[in-house]
Amino acid sequence: MKNINIIAKSNDLIEAQYRLSLNEQRLILLLISVIQPEDDDFFDYDLRVSEFAIMFGIENVKNIHALVEEAAKNLVGKRLDLSEGDKKKYVAWLSHAEYIEGKGIINISFHKSLKPYLLQLKNRFTQYKLRYVVSFKSSYSIRLYELLKAYEYLGEGDLFYRDFSIVEMKIFFGIEDGTYVLFSHFRARIIEPSVKEINLHSDIFVSSVKYIKEGRSVNRIKFTVEPKKNKLLENQSSNLGVTSTEEVIVLIELGISEAMAKKWAKEYGKDNVLKACRFVRAKQKAGEVKDIPAYLAKALKDGYYVGWIECENKKEAKRSAENARKAQKEEEENKAREVKRRHVDAVLEAFHGIPESEQIGLRAVFGNTANPISAKAWKKMLETEPQPENNVRFRFEFASFLQSYQPS
Repeated sequence: MKNINIIAKSNDLIEAQYRLSLNEQRLILLLISVIQPEDDDFFDYDLRVSEFAIMFGIENVKNIHALVEEAAKNLVGKRLDLSEGDKKKYVAWLSHAEYIEGKGIINISFHKSLKPYLLQLKNRFTQYKLRYVVSFKSSYSIRLYELLKAYEYLGEGDLFYRDFSIVEMKIFFGIEDGTYVLFSHFRARIIEPSVKEINLHSDIFVSSVKYIKEGRSVNRIKFTVEPKKNKLLENQSSNLGVTSTEEVIVLIELGISEAMAKKWAKEYGKDNVLKACRFVRAKQKAGEVKDIPAYLAKALKDGYYVGWIECENKKEAKRSAENARKAQKEEEENKAREVKRRHVDAVLEAFHGIPESEQIGLRAVFGNTANPISAKAWKKMLETEPQPENNVRFRFEFASFLQSYQPS
């Protein structure tokens, strides 16, 4: 089954040292979401700027094409530090990026050295839906979310914890020496806004942040986190807003940002949005759609899902009628079988009411008149069972014999 905007990363990649801008982070995540579990190699992926804008709810940005092109170009040159112990390892994010002028398409591919961290992941990896981070407005929020999410398994569905030294956090966030020297600035401008976005939009909730002092200075930060329950996650106002409706949730499930989902819901209405989503899901399942946000945007704008929905409704009506016919036929057959069963019960009950000598005689006659296969089995059963006519194999056949038997 194809993944729809699922992010899966090796924990080693999550723990790596790197610094990316918000758009660079977004582009990497969008590219990862295209990877399928069965892929054993990277491909050259065509990503549309329109898909990027819709996915992350970017509107009215005149230079969006230039911004995305710049992010892709920078990722070819930017490196990440995957060193472990004495083994130093540095690789670029992308092997290449090619922007096709006039088409709004960027052809890009991950650097081959990232294969162990993104492909065929079996253990020590973290997975989440892209929709949980598309509304984040800070690259620090994405970074902190992944660092916390990587420890979620330790809670086994309940509370879990993770603590960092201030030095570790600054390394993870790519904060250079001499920046945010005052802890109060680091807390107010990075930690608190990131926690707020995580709690507002994602599938985990940071219930407390403990600032641990060593002497007079804060040396470590401990995060207490818990997964949001599924029901709460889908409906709570802190996640999607008190005005969120079914169509907004469905759009977000398809990878559309919350802001864009609400805009489309207001512009096109619930009925049209749900029909368009149903249409796009069917086309995606059939392998006909790769760029889901762009395809969905065009479907809503042009309304070409209408004819498909009408056709599907006719098919569904036909299937329903056929199922109803089959159900009625089955009910009638069950009733007929029940009538026949009760009739056989009555015939056998009457048979068992006659003298034993007559019963023995009729059993002997049945054994001589039945077809050879039944007669052989009947006579063998007579040796061990006093009333073989009660056996499910002979009930109907023996009752039929009794009804048609005319003594000479």
